[in-house]
Amino acid sequence: MAKKIKVALALGGGGVRGLAHIGVIKALLDVGVDIDMIAGTSMGAMIGAQYALNPNIHDIERRMMSMLDRKEVKAIEQLISGYSPSDEKKLIINSLFSFVKQMVLVNVRAIKRWVFSGKDIAWLFDHLDIDTDFKKVKIPFCCTSVDLRTGEEVIISKGSVKEAVLASASLPGVFPPVKSGKRLLVDGGIIGSVPVEAARAMGADVIIAVGVEAQVDYNKKLGNGLDIMFQGDAIRAWHLSDIRIKGADVIIYPEVGDISWATFSKANDCMKAGEEATKKMKDQILEIIEKKRKKKFWREFLGLSKKGI
Repeated sequence: MAKKIKVALALGGGGVRGLAHIGVIKALLDVGVDIDMIAGTSMGAMIGAQYALNPNIHDIERRMMSMLDRKEVKAIEQLISGYSPSDEKKLIINSLFSFVKQMVLVNVRAIKRWVFSGKDIAWLFDHLDIDTDFKKVKIPFCCTSVDLRTGEEVIISKGSVKEAVLASASLPGVFPPVKSGKRLLVDGGIIGSVPVEAARAMGADVIIAVGVEAQVDYNKKLGNGLDIMFQGDAIRAWHLSDIRIKGADVIIYPEVGDISWATFSKANDCMKAGEEATKKMKDQILEIIEKKRKKKFWREFLGLSKKGI
């Protein structure tokens, strides 16, 4: 008899849009799909790590909603209110320029290389309850990051879960890179928002990828050079993500692409979108898993036959 098919989730980044992963997991469990391993990037790493340590999606939903109710999170949303997903990078750059200008006026020596320090976001990761070792995970888990010194994608599956997730979500210039030996690690999403290759490397038979990339606004008015630069970067990011995600067996695209990464008040909408998108693909998902199971059975059967068994 063939061994059990191993199903892996590849969960992408996208700020609050990544909460769609909660809805995806709910729907998969409802139709009887076992989740055997998880690879995550950025918000996908946050959700994936929690589920790997405590496979109770309802607990994770409550924890995330409690975190989003904090005044610090609401302040971020208020700051970014009114910006579309295509404006996200522009907003970050403008914030950095404003930050540097203020610091120069106060004290040239006080200029920092990132907006928020590790202490500024420590409360966020403490709230996730992931301050433990990878040895404690109940479901195999890894997350992806990028080494600024080499440009390599780094798959992390050992050591501190908290540090690994922090590295996977550390947006360059906004949060400080995470030092790991000689490596300087930042958000894995800068070279690919959905870690399909990482899931494959874990030994998955079936990879279910979830993409929550921001939509590119092709109707956006390009009024100046900065607009053109960021529009080009948005197109590049979308196509890079599209190329990498195609390596998955199943691709789920929750309808959240028009939601800004920091519109935390739409968390419930994102989770619902993830659940609905997965339910629509239920038959396709189950069919692919069954095909993989049969293929694996015959491959193993024929392999045994060649040995004369």
